[in-house]
Amino acid sequence: MLKELHIKNYAIIDELNIDFKPGLNMLTGETGAGKSIIIDALGLVLGERASDECIRSGEDSAAIEAVFDISDQFYNKTKTIKIRESLMKSGIEAEENEIIIRRQVSRSGKNRSYVNGNVINLSGLKDIGDMLVDIHGQHEHQTLLHHENHHAVLDSFGNTEALREKCREHYLRLKSLQMEVNELINKERERMQRIDMLNFQKDEIDKADLKTDEEEYLKKEKNLFQNAERLHRYAIETYDILYSSDRSVIEKLNTAITGITEINRIDSTTENILKDVREVLFQIEDIASRIRDYKEKIEFNPERLSEIDDRLADISSLKRKYGAGIEEILKYRKEIEIELANISKSQERLEGLTAEIENLKRELKKLSIELASERERTAERFESQMERELRELKMDKVKFRVNFSYEIDDSSYIQYKGKKVRLFPDGIDRIEFFFSSNIGEDLKPLSKIASGGELSRVMLAIKNILTTTDSIPILVFDEVDAGIGGAVAEVVGEKLKKVSKNHQVFCITHLPQIASHGDVHFQITKKTSAGRTVVSIGELRGEDRVNEIARMTGGKVITEAAKRHAEEMIKKGGCHYNNS
Repeated sequence: MLKELHIKNYAIIDELNIDFKPGLNMLTGETGAGKSIIIDALGLVLGERASDECIRSGEDSAAIEAVFDISDQFYNKTKTIKIRESLMKSGIEAEENEIIIRRQVSRSGKNRSYVNGNVINLSGLKDIGDMLVDIHGQHEHQTLLHHENHHAVLDSFGNTEALREKCREHYLRLKSLQMEVNELINKERERMQRIDMLNFQKDEIDKADLKTDEEEYLKKEKNLFQNAERLHRYAIETYDILYSSDRSVIEKLNTAITGITEINRIDSTTENILKDVREVLFQIEDIASRIRDYKEKIEFNPERLSEIDDRLADISSLKRKYGAGIEEILKYRKEIEIELANISKSQERLEGLTAEIENLKRELKKLSIELASERERTAERFESQMERELRELKMDKVKFRVNFSYEIDDSSYIQYKGKKVRLFPDGIDRIEFFFSSNIGEDLKPLSKIASGGELSRVMLAIKNILTTTDSIPILVFDEVDAGIGGAVAEVVGEKLKKVSKNHQVFCITHLPQIASHGDVHFQITKKTSAGRTVVSIGELRGEDRVNEIARMTGGKVITEAAKRHAEEMIKKGGCHYNNS
């Protein structure tokens, strides 16, 4: 329910604050008073595009704010959930079942939209607005003009929404799976090339038979072979010095031991010195023996050195390709194994997707044919009721048809009435309402109707038929009385009254027969103050409302007879609210 509407500096309105009520809200006033401007402002706050031309002269910006109550009292549970989900997509919560939408339009171009204080883009705002309010008249909210919406009307009438939604869900799932399959197929060549490359890399690393510490060991071994001659020379020289040459260390130590032995015979206190020098002799002899053995082990092997160089070159080549060291190369080898396993799973995934797609196609074929058949069966009843409703609205020569078209598609897996037809998200059929209001006129798409009044009456008829199933809770009718009067207006008022039992309805009218059915009645007036035009709005009660209905009968002077007639119309209209 629209609870409040605040308008500031919009068109000729300086500032208005309006508190609306449930049921049928009537807006009346003199021609040019600003009634439609209020509806335009509502459209703006619901996401219609704006320009700085809508800003009141002399002002820098305009602002419109609307307060909606989305509690279960006014909205069905399913609708409330959808609204909340739409808000959540924009990161917004509806606290205490209230939505406050604010729209600012600036001459500087810095326009802003807010929902519950959160900035929202225009597309998101329009999505929310389309779920809250349906405006019928000379506005972009005329959902009936778009044939894409006609299937929703027919499905609502025929209770096939659940079938349509299931069809849509399966369709979207099918498209998603087909995209995944196409992506896998398109990447098949790339995948095979990747497998070949990974297998080559794996084989190359495996053939190398790398060991973790191998490179360090080979470098040490290479260093020994490269310095073999020097090592041999140094070993010989060292052995000669220690043992084999004249005046070697061993020979000199033996001479020293002889001298110390003689000393010890004379002075026994030198016994430890003699013992130590003999120990040194033993150690030198051992060192000399070990040097001799080391010398014998030194290899002069150019072939082995060449093998080491080749092996180190192979390791360096692998390092350039697969990692900074052998450990990294072996780690990469494990990663190759994992990737190859994952790639093989993609083939399994492709097979699984193919099977799921076939199952979905079978289910979609069944669903879409069932939906098309149900819609065709529903259409005849819907056409009949629409023509009856429109005739009651004094469109006596009206013809209304639900036109079904099917797009031939030889590649389709769905065959209907002997022909292969294309599948769309909402079924295999394209539905469009066709209409003719006069004898001799061909049926034409509803979108070709020029008259706003005719369109509003068609919408009123639809809303009257769908009064208990229509999901949009707030309806606005502008120009619903265009080109009608008298008895027709009375019927329009009655139908608006009926629709308002399940919706909050706003109606702009010039006809007293319609206005008298309102549950609440607002009068819009325009006057000049301090050289500026000022628009005001007020709720009419009691005598004020009687006077307005009397004025709308067309008399320049409101007579007592006109007042009595107005009272009778109000009484007959059956207002829900106290008018005293």
